[in-house]
Amino acid sequence: MALIRTMWFFVNYFLFIISGQALNVGKLHRYRAQPLASPWNSVASTARDLHASVASSSEPVFLSEKVAPSKTKVALLICPAQFCVPSDYDILIKNLMEIESDLPVKLASRSSITVPLSRTDWIKVARQLPTRAFLEARLDVKKTLQWYFEAIEKGLSQIFAAEGEDVNVCFVGHSIGGWVARAYLGGLSQSSSAVHRLALKQCSSLITLGTPHISPETALVDQTRGLLRAIAESRACSPQALQADHGIAITCVCSTGIQGLMSSSNSTSRLNFLEPIIATGSYLPLTGRWALNDESGESMAGDGIVPSSLSFLESPADRVLLEKCLRTGEAIRHSHVVPTPWNLWDGLSPSIKLPEDDFPSYVSKGVVEQWAKFIQ
Repeated sequence: MALIRTMWFFVNYFLFIISGQALNVGKLHRYRAQPLASPWNSVASTARDLHASVASSSEPVFLSEKVAPSKTKVALLICPAQFCVPSDYDILIKNLMEIESDLPVKLASRSSITVPLSRTDWIKVARQLPTRAFLEARLDVKKTLQWYFEAIEKGLSQIFAAEGEDVNVCFVGHSIGGWVARAYLGGLSQSSSAVHRLALKQCSSLITLGTPHISPETALVDQTRGLLRAIAESRACSPQALQADHGIAITCVCSTGIQGLMSSSNSTSRLNFLEPIIATGSYLPLTGRWALNDESGESMAGDGIVPSSLSFLESPADRVLLEKCLRTGEAIRHSHVVPTPWNLWDGLSPSIKLPEDDFPSYVSKGVVEQWAKFIQ
C-alpha cells in the first residue's frame, strides 16, 4: 500500500506540472489527458475537469507573468544659458516628457526643474568688472559664480525634497550652464553642504548643449576672463575624475549646422546671408581662426554661436555631433530664445521665443530625440 500511495502522489504531481505548462500566457491550450488504466482513471478525470473549467472561463489565467524591469527614476536639473530664465526651458521638459517611453530611464516629471535664476541674478557678475583679476583674465571661480552655485543647490534641494534622497539626478547644461555645472560637480564651488555631498552621490550624468569647454591660446579674447581656463585645468572637473570618483557619465552635444563665411554650403539656412556673418563674428573671437585649419581652409562649423571644435571634452566623455532637426530638416541653432537682459523690472518673464520650425535648437523635439538617450 505504501508503494501505491507513493506512486499515486508522483502521478498526481506529474499531471499537475503537465497541466501548468499547457496553459500559455494570452492563449490557452487545452491539455487532453490520456485515459489511464484503473485505479488512475479518477486522477485523469480530475485533470480533464480542471482544464474544462479553465477553458470555459472568460478571464485569462496566467500561471506565470514576465514583469518588465523597472526603469531608474531620474530628475533633471537644467542649468540655463546666460540671461535665460526657468520658464525658457519649460519647452525642453515638455518635449522630454513626450518621448519618455522611448528613454532608458523614467523621468521625475514633478521635480525636473531649471535652476531658479532670475534675469537680475546675472548682473552680479558685474561686481568683478572693475577688478584687477578681471583685467588680467584670472577671475576666481568661486567668488565670481557663487550666486549660480547657490541657485544650483536650491534647485537640488527642491528635487531631493520632492523625490527623496535616492533619486538620480541628471544635470543638463545649456551654453555657459554646461561648464558652470561641471565646475560645481568638480568642487570649485567649495561647498561643504549636505546638498552638495548628496549631489555628488546621486548625480548620474551631465549633458552639455552647445557648451564651450575649451578656451584656446589662439583665442582673440578670453570671454570668460579666466574662468573656463581654471575649470579646464582642474583635474576634479575633468571627465576622467567625474566618472572615476563619482560615477558621472558626461555627454557633450553640439551642432555643426551653421558654418562661417568661408563655406559655400549654407544654403540650408533660410537666413543664409546673415547667419554665416553672425556665426563668424562668434567663432573668430573664440578660436582666433577664420578657418578650421590653415591647411585645408575649411570653414568653422557650429551652432551659430559656439564652434563644435570647442564643444567637446576628452574621453570618456561622449561626443554627439548634430546637424539638422529630424522633424523640420533645418540646421540646429544655439538657442531657442533671444534673452532680454534689459528687462530688469520683471526678472522672471520669459525671453523672446524664436519660431521653432524655422529655428530649431537643442530643446526642439526633433533635436531632443537625438540626445535624450544619454540621460541616465
